[in-house]
Amino acid sequence: MFAKTYRFRLIFYSALLVIFLSATLIYSYKHTNDVVLNEVKNNLDRTVQLFNSQLISERSELKRFSNIVSDDLRIQEYMFVVVRVGSDSKPLVKLYERLFGWLPIDRKVIVSDNGEVLIGSKHTDLTTWVNKHKRQVMGNVYYIESTNGLELVSISPIIYQEDKLGFVALTRRIDENWLQAHKQSSNEHLFLTKNGQILISTLTHTDTKEFKLQDNKLSINEEIFITYPIALPKIEKNSPLLWFAISETQLINTLNNHGQITLTLIATSSVVILWLGILIFRNFSKPITELMIITREVSEGRLPRMEKSEAQNEIGVLANNFADMLQVLREKQAEIDRVHKRLEMSSITDTLTGMFNRRHLQEIFPKLCAQARREWRNISVIILDLDHFKKINDDYGHLAGDQVLINFSDILKKHLRLNDFLFRLGGEEFLLISINKNIEASISIADKVRLATEKSIVTYNGIDMALTVSCGISSIKPGDHDTSALLPILLTQADKALYEAKNLGRNRVFVHDDTTGHGVDAIQINNTSNI
Repeated sequence: MFAKTYRFRLIFYSALLVIFLSATLIYSYKHTNDVVLNEVKNNLDRTVQLFNSQLISERSELKRFSNIVSDDLRIQEYMFVVVRVGSDSKPLVKLYERLFGWLPIDRKVIVSDNGEVLIGSKHTDLTTWVNKHKRQVMGNVYYIESTNGLELVSISPIIYQEDKLGFVALTRRIDENWLQAHKQSSNEHLFLTKNGQILISTLTHTDTKEFKLQDNKLSINEEIFITYPIALPKIEKNSPLLWFAISETQLINTLNNHGQITLTLIATSSVVILWLGILIFRNFSKPITELMIITREVSEGRLPRMEKSEAQNEIGVLANNFADMLQVLREKQAEIDRVHKRLEMSSITDTLTGMFNRRHLQEIFPKLCAQARREWRNISVIILDLDHFKKINDDYGHLAGDQVLINFSDILKKHLRLNDFLFRLGGEEFLLISINKNIEASISIADKVRLATEKSIVTYNGIDMALTVSCGISSIKPGDHDTSALLPILLTQADKALYEAKNLGRNRVFVHDDTTGHGVDAIQINNTSNI
């Protein structure tokens, strides 16, 4: 009879569980080394791919920097004066330092098309390399070996009115600081080698040591490393090589320590399992049934209330703990719901101004189109762009720029109507969408915002800053237009109108004209409407 009781089953199942856990962990202990090392290799492949992506991003960034310099109109004009007119290059040097002294680079040179060094004459090795390879590597990024060691170089042509004036070359040095900055973790290292010798690495006391691999493994300082070559775009064949490595020795030591801990846990877990089995023997039928009912409700997504038990035995304590857990879950669920609502709101709003962002624009625009179709009204967009905002950032700093954006968003909100929706597109550019009978309503609100902005003064750190804003307007009656294509059309048209408002002096409102495809000054439209 005892063999049929739950007590016997509990003891039997507990013993089976102990045997199963012990056998599983012993088997795992014997085979963990190979499994973990294989997984480490796979993880190393993924890590190397991520590292390669970082290098690609770094090369793209340096290329972008050189393009920024070469595409700057002021640099092009000064370059033309120096190269074609024969003026002194000192103003060009000062202009570069003023405009681009902030760039995070190590060295820079600017050479004319005939090889004359205009900026960076002290970097003779770099200028020699640029003059030798400038046409071969123009527009690309390469790693070269120089007097500074291994460097990343980007060369971009400087062209003014289709006249190729010269080249700009920017570099970043691949040194110990660079290696340490790219070091992934304590077990992962980088080596820069040449001709079988270590030039620099993230390990200490390894310079000039021999770099000799056996089965893609390196033995150094009594440690074994699994290595992986990193491909670098370069011109010279004998340039230094970059290697990514992880310590196999540390992994094995960690694995052995983990194995000892695992064996300890086997014994501890076995004792705990047997003790818990004996502990549940008495007085569990009714409370266990109640707990089963409650857990079933929880598994179905409900969090019922559970009265606490007056019993002082283990099952009673378990039931009371479960009741407390349900209460905590209800409180946590309520907190999660509140946080979810806040996150949902923050995901569709701009943190600085509190306005809706582009994500919410994509979500709400189809609904606005449907409303405009039902009411047979126009859907209008106004793109508002603060004039000379970059100058405010440059002159007074980004915190001053943020204060300007906050003040301007307050102006927009004061003029917001019930059927208007405000969005921040990015930077100093804002968007207002409204549904109205005609475009005059949009012109009116845009001009009110323009006038209010013109009259406003933003004070930051005792400095008064005057503001103006330019506006571009586009309006369409949805009709049979495809909703997915309507928003890009409206934004493109409004952006063209804004562009013309900027070109014709700023601080004005322009409306896109479907008949001409160009912007029209809102004053002309108002005058025509009045006639």
